[in-house]
Amino acid sequence: MSLLNKLIFTALRGRMAAIYAERGRIRQIEFFPSQAEEEIGTVYIGRVRNIVKNIQAAFVEYRPGVNGYYSLTENRKHLYADGQEHKSLKEGDLILVQVSRSAVKTKDAVLTSRISLAGTYSVYIAGGKQPSINLSRKILDPSWKKQVREWWEKTVSGDGEIIIRTNAYDADFSLVEAELKSLKRRYEEICRDGLHRVCFSVLFRPESFALRAVRGLRQNGQWEIVTDNRELYGELITAGAGEIPVRLYEDEAYPLAALYSLETNLNRALGKTVWLKSGGYLVIEPTEAMTVIDVNTGKTTGKKTAAETYFKTNLEAAEEIAVQMRLRNLSGIILVDFIDMKTEEEQKALMKAMQKFLDEDPVRAVAVDMTALGLAELTRKKVNRPLYEQVEALRTGSGSGKEKMQAGDGCV
Repeated sequence: MSLLNKLIFTALRGRMAAIYAERGRIRQIEFFPSQAEEEIGTVYIGRVRNIVKNIQAAFVEYRPGVNGYYSLTENRKHLYADGQEHKSLKEGDLILVQVSRSAVKTKDAVLTSRISLAGTYSVYIAGGKQPSINLSRKILDPSWKKQVREWWEKTVSGDGEIIIRTNAYDADFSLVEAELKSLKRRYEEICRDGLHRVCFSVLFRPESFALRAVRGLRQNGQWEIVTDNRELYGELITAGAGEIPVRLYEDEAYPLAALYSLETNLNRALGKTVWLKSGGYLVIEPTEAMTVIDVNTGKTTGKKTAAETYFKTNLEAAEEIAVQMRLRNLSGIILVDFIDMKTEEEQKALMKAMQKFLDEDPVRAVAVDMTALGLAELTRKKVNRPLYEQVEALRTGSGSGKEKMQAGDGCV
């Protein structure tokens, strides 16, 4: 029996990409980040250059000559390089900061004092808010969630914020406990290391993009990792991909990208029109404020009544919209103009089905409501730039991150 799902690492349009093929179809295309984007999650010792009270923010130089935006509203506690937390901040202070968002065009990178360390099963966040535990919304077992919360209250309730990832549900919980202890120790090491390091020092770098992609897979034995890049293959084998098999593709006569028609799939994912099997089609229009999707009957034919045909086409469109949202990495507000339905019951049934399809997305997505004008309002959490922006950056070379990240040069 062949494996159902594949995570493919190969070059596409001059940049390495991660392609997720599930149930025989490409579901997600993610280009490896540029050097500037790759610094997300990196922890530095930075110097506070100036504080701007009217916008409740500070600007922190975390690399030589490079400032980051540091919100004083979101960061009410500041982790000083001496390992102590303080509520006050002044110019010249040395503080530990983590890059939470990379610089984009004229905007500085966003920095935070809430150090976040991610593992396969959990995320540990230190500093800032009150201690808490949050469980993945993808975990639906109430008894399991109750046991985890009881464990947290008895064992680690005073240690920062904890997020239990979806993978934890499939694992022996002793592995989750061990990982959380390891993440907490790593945070303590970062703080201790800061005592003896100079300004601009790098105290922590997250795993590479490829390893993070692998760790994010459900550890259920239904995945295979395939790559034609020997260096990346060596990295995955050395680091260990858990129980997921890794295969090096070596057929130079028939490239990996051709085997899975990756260029064709990418072009379709960038296209405006998506055809449905019934003959209907979607028109997808991303704008700066939101994404608008129009559903059309097109060439749909059948023996059913018009109302039945419209509802069937809408259901087919809803399933395809969920696929396209993930494939194109759409986020924020998404408005869908489905084919008009006459009854409220049909609208409710469609929205229920829409949410069911969205629940298959690893990223949280919600079918919010049907507006008074009959538009379905959806939303999806932002985790990266949409696919069309990633491809545009490859074409223009923007955000290429050619500058070298330096560490340990001292402050000026």
